[in-house]
Amino acid sequence: MKKIMLITLLISTTIWAQEEEQINVGNQYGLIHIDDYVKLLPEKHDGVIKDIHILDREHVGARVFRLYDKVPMHYHAKSDAYLYVLNGKGEFFIGDKGPIIAKKGDLIFWAKGTAHGVGNILEGPLDILVFDTLARDPSDVIWIDPATQKKFLGNE
Repeated sequence: MKKIMLITLLISTTIWAQEEEQINVGNQYGLIHIDDYVKLLPEKHDGVIKDIHILDREHVGARVFRLYDKVPMHYHAKSDAYLYVLNGKGEFFIGDKGPIIAKKGDLIFWAKGTAHGVGNILEGPLDILVFDTLARDPSDVIWIDPATQKKFLGNE
């Protein structure tokens, strides 16, 4: 009986998901089609990164982003990060390690306070799904070399 109920639930959930054409987001629960967000990322961009926030809860935030260039070494004082590579391949520097080559299907992670950056994009686009725990405030970026901030933000 439990198997029949589970199969029925899975089938009805699948049908419901196929009927929905919009992006579904709720802060208490929801169904999120990550590919719908990835499709919104521009092929070209003047900056280094373009990201879209999917979910902002007190203890976790979720975003998708596309990298267009190198990311200077920096760290976040308040949140750990878990990055799942959706597309592409790139060089990551974490702590004193690197380059670490990460490609589609790989999970990269680091604890708050750990310096990290991205070197060369070896195959693009380099699309990432990231979970920040705690949800990361955009201002929680501490640059290892403060001079790199202006270049990263496009102010130089």
